[in-house]
Amino acid sequence: PKDTTRYYLIVTSSEGCTDTADLRVNVLPLPSAAAGNDAKIFSGQSVALNGMAGGGDYRYRWTPDYKISDPFVLSPVVSPEESTHYVLGVESAMGCGTATDTVWVRVLKAVKVPNAFSPNGDGINDYWNIEALNTYPEADICVFNRDGRIVYAGRGYSIPWNGTFNGRPVPAGTYYYRIDCKNGLPLLSGWIFLVR
Repeated sequence: PKDTTRYYLIVTSSEGCTDTADLRVNVLPLPSAAAGNDAKIFSGQSVALNGMAGGGDYRYRWTPDYKISDPFVLSPVVSPEESTHYVLGVESAMGCGTATDTVWVRVLKAVKVPNAFSPNGDGINDYWNIEALNTYPEADICVFNRDGRIVYAGRGYSIPWNGTFNGRPVPAGTYYYRIDCKNGLPLLSGWIFLVR
């Protein structure tokens, strides 16, 4: 049966005597596992997994046991150093089987944006070197002056900005940037001080 059912057996003899017996068949639910949505984080960040388990009385565990706060809770916090598949395994305590589901935590290289550089030709900090931005070839970068005019715009970052606009040095001062890494994470924005 699909659901718990009680069956009855009625026996009648040729003389008209009857006897009845019954048997209950318990149908226990199968375990189910849902590991939640895939996630993206920058290196050094953490994310909470949102697992769900079902099927009556069950036990569950996350594997691998790698950079995870507690593999025996449904919503552990993970902080892997590299992209990792985490598997939620659910096992019926009544012997009704197991279920698994996987979540992918993609670890992206952390983009570190310096807040100052000095393109004065002395060979020290002459370029706005943004660590790991070259690993995002589709990234859009815009730098604005105080008036909101774009003084630098680019896609990808194979050649760092040298503090010029149309081949001419921009004045010393504070500039504002917006970086879209095109990886589904929030925009990076802030200010940079250019020293001459």
